[in-house]
Amino acid sequence: MHNSTFGRSDIVLEANALVKRYPGTVALKGVDFRLHRGQINVLVGENGAGKSTLMKMLAGVERPSAGQIRLQGQVVELRSVRDAPQLGIVMVHQELNLLPNLNVAENIFAGRELRNGFGFLRSGRQEQESARVLESLQHPLSPRALVGSLPLGQQQMVELARALAQQARILILDEPTSALSPAEVQALFRVMTQLRQNGVCILYVSHRLNEVLEIGDFFTVLRDGQVVGEADRSTVSRAWLVERMTGRPSAPLARGLSAATPTQDLLSVRALTLAEPLPHRAHRILLDEISFCLRKGEILGIYGLLGAGRTELLECLAGLRPEFSGEVYVNGHPLRLDSVAAAIRGGLVLAPEDRKRDGLVPDLSVRENISLMAMGECCTGPWISRRKELDQIRQLTVDLDLKAYDLELPVSALSGGNQQKAILARCLMARPSVLLLDEPTRGVDVGAKAEIYRSLRALAARGLSIIFTTSEAEELCALAERCLVLSRGRVTADEEVAQLSEEQLYSAASRNQHVSARMH
Repeated sequence: MHNSTFGRSDIVLEANALVKRYPGTVALKGVDFRLHRGQINVLVGENGAGKSTLMKMLAGVERPSAGQIRLQGQVVELRSVRDAPQLGIVMVHQELNLLPNLNVAENIFAGRELRNGFGFLRSGRQEQESARVLESLQHPLSPRALVGSLPLGQQQMVELARALAQQARILILDEPTSALSPAEVQALFRVMTQLRQNGVCILYVSHRLNEVLEIGDFFTVLRDGQVVGEADRSTVSRAWLVERMTGRPSAPLARGLSAATPTQDLLSVRALTLAEPLPHRAHRILLDEISFCLRKGEILGIYGLLGAGRTELLECLAGLRPEFSGEVYVNGHPLRLDSVAAAIRGGLVLAPEDRKRDGLVPDLSVRENISLMAMGECCTGPWISRRKELDQIRQLTVDLDLKAYDLELPVSALSGGNQQKAILARCLMARPSVLLLDEPTRGVDVGAKAEIYRSLRALAARGLSIIFTTSEAEELCALAERCLVLSRGRVTADEEVAQLSEEQLYSAASRNQHVSARMH
């Protein structure tokens, strides 16, 4: 199946007949895989295809049940996560592994701190080296900034900087752009191109097919734990990738029908403003007099680059930022959003961007995660009715096409796409009138993404109003009927999606001046 202009002399790492068995499942079924020297090697596949398992074995996180891994032609055994970096293999995980209570420089050098001859920490040198690496990423964060205070996109840059600071010969990037703005993605691609020119071998894993087609040199496709396609860039197209990932020909994302011509205003936001106190200045404006309306059964997309205020706006509406000023009305009645409980009572429920940190309780079962927000709905008198609970959950798993053969499994055992559906199911258990979704398909493969789109359109057709944020223009066009564009905390466009070109969208997202929103 190997269809490439690359020869065997280019292979720096090779896996032969890799098998990985877990209780009840086989994640990899005799995978042959190769990475080419000085190239950007792309690995794609739907959630559950085996990508994460393969990456973890190459990084020493998991050990194969059978098969071999060869580095420069020599068989190597990666017994732990410490073995891989010693061989020049460094992985940047999608789920960030940072220490929030330490600063940027301390995170970049965590586990390999610079010390002088007396064993004292060389903090100044660490900060200098950190600043240099961050500058190469065109993201000059302060090395002294506390990582826990940084937004997700900047934390992802810190994770990348930590990998680059280790002088990796093989760099494994798992969904590295999932929280980055388009400008940051291009900066990362420039760094990757420079690394490639310096002979670094890059394994790049992403669900964003436009990005992998832009940057990739050699492509491997996994499906159901097996390699189903290999080719170099000259023979690869989006249709080629989708057909091999899904096992069926590529088709455009079908637009479903939402509520026919929604006219009734459900949610009204007026002059919403959010300020953040700063140590040396009075405050910084995060949201500046945001005003818009949302109609019943409407899907509204909020688009913007990193730092535009998308997440902060949803957090205000979800009761997570009670310090905001302005007015919020639901069905003409004012809401006091001073807590998450108050928002839920008012019909506003949020599915957060970061599944691992904010969305799931990994040690609880799928059933327990889904019913967390609405235990009162599952009660008969003072007692929880397991029958009521399971009836509601099973209906939601059907509506959302959530694939979990056992609801008592830990939710962490599900693929990323099904974890996201579990969070959506939990939100729907609370019977919201407005569903708030922060990057609802972050880290989700093309098949699960299409399923989530279809489910959300069906929910809107039944009268549920939806607000979602996205950094992908393609997702905005595929799902939203109307778009609110934010730039530096201000509304710069409020238009029907059909009336917006991609150029207008990017222009509005990068604009500095204020443009008044049109009220609907």
